[in-house]
Amino acid sequence: MFTKNKKSLSALLALLLLLCLTSIALAVPKQAPPPKAQQEQGLEAARVVDEADILTADEEKALDAKLAAVEQSHKVRILVGTMKDTGGAALGKVANNVVDQIPGENGTIVLLLSMKERDWYISTDNKMRTRITDGKGVDYLAGEFLPDLKEGKYAAAFTAFAATTDEMLTYYEKEGEPYDPANAFNLMALGIALACSLILGGTIYYMLYEYESNVRSAAEADAYLNQDSFQLTRSEDDFLYTTVTRRTKEKKESSSGSNVSTSSSDSSHGGGGKF
Repeated sequence: MFTKNKKSLSALLALLLLLCLTSIALAVPKQAPPPKAQQEQGLEAARVVDEADILTADEEKALDAKLAAVEQSHKVRILVGTMKDTGGAALGKVANNVVDQIPGENGTIVLLLSMKERDWYISTDNKMRTRITDGKGVDYLAGEFLPDLKEGKYAAAFTAFAATTDEMLTYYEKEGEPYDPANAFNLMALGIALACSLILGGTIYYMLYEYESNVRSAAEADAYLNQDSFQLTRSEDDFLYTTVTRRTKEKKESSSGSNVSTSSSDSSHGGGGKF
């Protein structure tokens, strides 16, 4: 009888202990994971958004790695995105909206494509605009990836975009000013060009001197005349009349060969065009 009661008491104590542990476990709040362990979502974490599905999985992975390296090196944010269409919205406005959502420490730059309209657009924020300027800067950047883009080599075009962005940001950090193709003057190339010109000129002069050695200079112009072939008997100038016709000069509209065309509403955020 005593043994039976003892077993019943032990079972009761074990049950009470289990209930206490369960209550304690339920009372302790769950700790949130540290920020680094939290999964980033949305555009804040994106570097490649291929909604048009024009890249393979390997190409997308390689591009993401390239953009991540540029971001880490320059403390900026870069995004390359493709869309099937814009739904009637201006691609520049879509790109500007994306830029506003992913601020970077030293600036943000976004390249978007709309496949249906075959439009491209580069958008930058204020910080990035001091590093890659509108007009000349964006025009030069576009000129590096547009040839591949027009040929449908999308992975190569995006890689060129990332590489050129990296080069232009590196130039800014080294020189303290944005890259301008007009200032890219190479003294070595000038020296080589001058040397080639001198060599070519010297060669031509030597050939003329050697093969035309029978030519002698004359002290007077009369020496070049054949006195028996022409005889001037009279010399006279007669002025008849003058006719003057005036016509209004048409003004030509200024144009440029730039790859970048911007609308007034999007001009402060970069530029874009067709491919």
